Amino acid sequence: MKKEIARTKKMRSTITSKEATEFLPLVPDVKLKKKVVLKESVYHPKNKLNHLKGNEWLYFTKTILQTSYPHELGHDLRKEHGGCKPPQLMQHIIEFFTKKKDTILDPFAGVGGTLLGASLAGRKCAGIEINKKWINIYHKVCKREKILDQEMIHGDCLEVLENMVSERKKFDFVVTDPPYSIALEKTMCDGVYDIQHRKTDFNGFSESHKDLRNLKTFDEYYDAMKKVGKLVNEILKPEKYFVLIIRDSYQNSKYIPASFEVAKRMEEVGFVLKGIKIWYATGSRMRPYGYPYVYIPNIVHQNIIILRKE
Repeated sequence: MKKEIARTKKMRSTITSKEATEFLPLVPDVKLKKKVVLKESVYHPKNKLNHLKGNEWLYFTKTILQTSYPHELGHDLRKEHGGCKPPQLMQHIIEFFTKKKDTILDPFAGVGGTLLGASLAGRKCAGIEINKKWINIYHKVCKREKILDQEMIHGDCLEVLENMVSERKKFDFVVTDPPYSIALEKTMCDGVYDIQHRKTDFNGFSESHKDLRNLKTFDEYYDAMKKVGKLVNEILKPEKYFVLIIRDSYQNSKYIPASFEVAKRMEEVGFVLKGIKIWYATGSRMRPYGYPYVYIPNIVHQNIIILRKE
């Protein structure tokens, strides 16, 4: 008991008041003679990855992230893209894996959630997007919100990445929200998904045969993602990170662990899987799939896959 009290007091002396409540259950129901003083967290001089203080670093390493971001930064425009990500989420990720002068790339930029997040974090970021429509929306958002436009490249990410490899371009961090899968047949809804204030039929985002959403099978999709990973590995600096946000799927009465399959392909091209964070955005729509006959999951989370080039 005495050892447990001593350990708890030591832990509580190195955390912020906000985090202290998480450790209260460890404290036995006894009166401590000395007043616990919470020390302010500091930035470690040997931190070569980011500018975060110790408590901020610790918070990010939790494997579950639940958010409820306000609909800001042109959300009314960006929501037309069914897979748009909150810029605040991308800022949160970017600030952990980069420093101020680091350069970032998003190979599947969409309506620019990563680029906006980089702007919020004060980082330089480039994006690649195959659909000109989404690029135009990004620029509209920047103009309306008075945000300096980051570089948005129109083209197929495989072709653009190959050019970057030829030009020997290097990045400090690559983060992206790729197509989760091929365009699956929608068998358990009315044709329109209402998810987190986004209305979309989730059909292929473009007519191009180069769009990964327009591939015919999951194996083709996994192979294409493996090619993307191989090129990303070549343009990413050593000991830097590659992060993907992917949602799993359910089709033909079977759960499809797309995030696991993509992570496995990334390991095959040289990346090391360092971890997976489960992201849950509060307010995700629930549907009575399978009721009252069989279990069918409501996939309301997404997987943040964290890979490192070592």
